[in-house]
Amino acid sequence: MTAFEETLERFRLTVAGPAEGVPVVRAALLVAQTEYPGLDVIDYERQIAGLGERLEARIHPSADVRSQLAELHRLLFADYGFRGNEEEYSDPRNLYLNEVIDRRLGIPVTLAIVYTAVCARAAMRASIIGLPGHVITRIDGEAPILTDPYRGGAELTEEECRRLVRDVYGRRTPFKEHFLDAITPRQVIQRLIHNLKAGYLQQGDEERAGRMMELLLAMYPWDLEEVRDRGMLRERIGDYPLALEDLEIYVRYRSDALDIQTVSEAVRSLRRHTGAPDR
Repeated sequence: MTAFEETLERFRLTVAGPAEGVPVVRAALLVAQTEYPGLDVIDYERQIAGLGERLEARIHPSADVRSQLAELHRLLFADYGFRGNEEEYSDPRNLYLNEVIDRRLGIPVTLAIVYTAVCARAAMRASIIGLPGHVITRIDGEAPILTDPYRGGAELTEEECRRLVRDVYGRRTPFKEHFLDAITPRQVIQRLIHNLKAGYLQQGDEERAGRMMELLLAMYPWDLEEVRDRGMLRERIGDYPLALEDLEIYVRYRSDALDIQTVSEAVRSLRRHTGAPDR
């Protein structure tokens, strides 16, 4: 078993079970371990726990939510210097949690993971909100507070959340109230991996993109669009038998898909390449 296969199996076991129960920090670190095989997952988990313990020690037992929030922001952004990497937003290191912890640079999804994990350790209730195009957080209490870890924990109104979505998608994506619902830890990890996959495909890094597809399929084995994407990637790199296997599954179960003609043509071509009989 290769190092990647071992990590993939650990990842599969970690994300199994209820979506709400996935340990998001561990899962994110296992994603990072696919790029950094020697990564010590437990050490980085301890670093996050240590931040939470420092926060807990600073918070007075009778402190209100806003006082707790001020201490959280002082710890993460003033003392430790975590910040959004606006200069090199597309750098994949922004998505690997070990690099985010080491460099204290990240993008919204990874900074939200750090932010909420530190809160949880200090008994502050916090959730991750997956706005289209931008991940934010919510401090839960009698009056929930929306914050943006990418911008130093800046407090957000609903109108500012609408603007964030509009800035990315324009007016073609109407704002829906459910955009402000919390997403599950599994959805957070899915979003993180999708970002890595998209970045690697854009760079033409097929090997790393393929790893991300394997991670996504470890989470959602019957995500047929992901099966299709893996099949098309396998075709590009010349792994024709496995490409055919993936694309035949897609054609069989997604006969109504908009791209069914294109994928069916790829299947016919692969059958010729592999000598497989037409069906």
